[in-house]
Amino acid sequence: METLQQLITPFTTAWYQADSHQLISFGIFFGAMWFIAMVVEAALKKAGIEG
Repeated sequence: METLQQLITPFTTAWYQADSHQLISFGIFFGAMWFIAMVVEAALKKAGIEG
């Protein structure tokens, strides 16, 4: 449990130090990647290629 906390701590401190603009940009980027993945998956299914 201690090692897990040591791994998470740098991420949480970076999260709190980041300003809202960076977080919004990351959220938009993550959402776009997810959307592209959904579109690609749907296209592959439509093409008959099961992944």
